[in-house]
Amino acid sequence: MFEKYIPVPGCRELSGAKEDRKTAMRIGQYRVSEKALYYADGTYIPIADMSDIKVETMSVPTKGCCGIVLEAPALTFQAGGAKRRVMTDSEKQTRKMYEMVTGK
Repeated sequence: MFEKYIPVPGCRELSGAKEDRKTAMRIGQYRVSEKALYYADGTYIPIADMSDIKVETMSVPTKGCCGIVLEAPALTFQAGGAKRRVMTDSEKQTRKMYEMVTGK
């Protein structure tokens, strides 16, 4: 895996991020611990840096001639001075991620 995990731009660095990621629960392509949300590329967002967290349904247009638009669940939040969106495979995964991030 990665030798060093780094925060996304604008977020604080966590001490012990590598060890924390090992304890994180896998949800889709992400990992979530009590301290951070980890992306597959080795970057992370500390939960303490997240605000305005909510579950939304996104409209995702498909490519092709039909013009079909799919509805996809997503966790949206502010972090590092930008609005961020994390898409999962199901509403159940998105709800679980929301519960872990917010503690609700």
